[in-house]
Amino acid sequence: MKNEMQHQTAVSLLRITLGVIILVTWYGNLVDGLYTADGLTGFFNWLFDAQNGNGSSLGWYKAFLDTAVIPIAGPFAVFQMIGELLLGLALLLGVFTRLFSVAAMFFFANLFFSYFGGHEWIWTYVLLFMSSLTVFMTAAGRRFGVDQWLSQTRSDSKLAILW
Repeated sequence: MKNEMQHQTAVSLLRITLGVIILVTWYGNLVDGLYTADGLTGFFNWLFDAQNGNGSSLGWYKAFLDTAVIPIAGPFAVFQMIGELLLGLALLLGVFTRLFSVAAMFFFANLFFSYFGGHEWIWTYVLLFMSSLTVFMTAAGRRFGVDQWLSQTRSDSKLAILW
């Protein structure tokens, strides 16, 4: 029982840490003006600028951003702003942890692809992705989180897989 409690505490601390990391990132992006059409477009241009920016090298990913995201940069920036805020808060508070840890995996995979081949140390994003996977696999919201209450009061719900 003691080892299980220690395990649950450890993965819950990992979940909380991921939430804090995402919220700090969100705040920095908010202050830097990233959540606007111009801010997002400028950031993507910087990512793939080999001389003055990061110099990312995944051409297929740049093509994806140019065709799927840049044309709707304004609405996408708002979506990203709200999404990152909800993601950070959900992980911090342990709300629907499994659902939001999957979203975190997509978030960190996106950052990995964005910075790949550039000047950024991409292994940070691999570690964050794997941490999110660990949080998903261990239902880390069931200790120090809202999911703990949900699992105790709503364990028979069809939505229980979310927590």
